Amino acid sequence: MRYLFLSVLLLFGVAFSASAKELKLDQLRALQSQMKSSDCLTVDFVQTNHTALRGRNIVRHGKAMFNKPDLFKWMLETPVQEYKIYDGKYFYDYNPTAKSAVRYAPTGSNARALKQVVDLVLNFDSLLKHYDLVRADETGDVVTVELKPKTETDITKVELHLSKKESFISYLKLDFHNKSSLTHEFKNPSRKILPEDTFVLPKGVKTTVAN
Repeated sequence: MRYLFLSVLLLFGVAFSASAKELKLDQLRALQSQMKSSDCLTVDFVQTNHTALRGRNIVRHGKAMFNKPDLFKWMLETPVQEYKIYDGKYFYDYNPTAKSAVRYAPTGSNARALKQVVDLVLNFDSLLKHYDLVRADETGDVVTVELKPKTETDITKVELHLSKKESFISYLKLDFHNKSSLTHEFKNPSRKILPEDTFVLPKGVKTTVAN
């Protein structure tokens, strides 16, 4: 589940074109500083989970919403609804069909991972605090960035595409030691102000507290 969030962590970026130009770290930082920042972001996404053991792809569709400084709503819609919400105080694993939710402490590992993801989504510079730059190539409107973790994890490589035109991360792929991968393709970015109740559980939801 934390890899789902880690994905989310990378939602702002840049995109490509025909002949690639290599970018150094300082050029990448300068490019990021020119990109438009916003308090709110909503995107549609396609998630592809490739399992090396079975050699198959599991494809799901969904929508993600972010609001600075740390509000977050990640909604997998297919084949079943599965929502993750952080309301600024608690993290919820919410099942819309069953109208039930599990609440996690804000200091727990799930909440910490989620907050880190949101920070990475809304503040690209934070990404470079946790990953080393392997390469960055600019082709037209898109910048392709390859990163590796600064510390040993089961993630071996991160690839993301930054769209300069729309100022967001349009593609994210995480590769793992076991040869599996998790890919997100993001589209339809919107920076409209989100309603105050976007990150609030609906009334009538039965909530249990995780141990």
